[in-house]
Amino acid sequence: MWVSRFFVWFVIYGCMGWLYETVYCTIKSGKWANRGFLYGPVCPIYGVGALGISVVCECLRPEGGGQPPWWQVFVIAVLGSMVLEYSTSWLLEKLFHAYWWDYSDSPLNINGRICLPASLAFGVAGLVVVYLVYPVVHRMTAGLTGPAMELASLILMAYMAADATLTVSALTGLEENVAAVEESVNRQMEVFVGAFQEKLAGTIQGTKQGVEERIAEARELATADRLERMLGSMSRGQRRALERVKGFRPKKATVQIERLADLIKRNMRLK
Repeated sequence: MWVSRFFVWFVIYGCMGWLYETVYCTIKSGKWANRGFLYGPVCPIYGVGALGISVVCECLRPEGGGQPPWWQVFVIAVLGSMVLEYSTSWLLEKLFHAYWWDYSDSPLNINGRICLPASLAFGVAGLVVVYLVYPVVHRMTAGLTGPAMELASLILMAYMAADATLTVSALTGLEENVAAVEESVNRQMEVFVGAFQEKLAGTIQGTKQGVEERIAEARELATADRLERMLGSMSRGQRRALERVKGFRPKKATVQIERLADLIKRNMRLK
């Protein structure tokens, strides 16, 4: 039963984290920002972090009752957030060649994955979770009996599994699909160059630079057309998943993926 209870807490914390991230980023950017890795309103990293600090502080609770000292909670939250953010960022980049947050412009950052100001802020958030949020969540779920808790956890687990499947399927094959677009464009350009190089050279006074500029222009138009078609064939869920990506690391076909992401972000009204 304790596994079911922890999972329910994880989802509740994840929803709270999504709400905070979305409201904060929407206010900061002045437009709607649907945050998080998953399609639905859950940020797993917040769920893991808040659940972790809650469980750790339960273990540190004094024998006579009460809460552990605030400085212990703060230090645990700061160090724990550093480990969690860095490892999550690294793992997501390895899996999808993308990143969902970037602290490169913040002071005292490590590879843009973590930074001291954000970690200190998460330390304060840990205090809020332990002393304010956790007691409320505990009371919310205390009334659920064993079967009710297990049923709730199974329903939430099914939802999370479906959400994760949708998100991962949208991102896993993205690089391969865009690479296929690039390969198709390359084949098209080989035919284009072979058939019209002499004509192009005569039209633009036979200069090598002019030919290269015309070929580059044709490649740009062909690539844009293929990416537009790819965008049209993507499902709503795939677009949503790609919208949430902040950027891509230099990998194969990264430039085209960046352009596709920009294209989606400019077309925020999804059909």
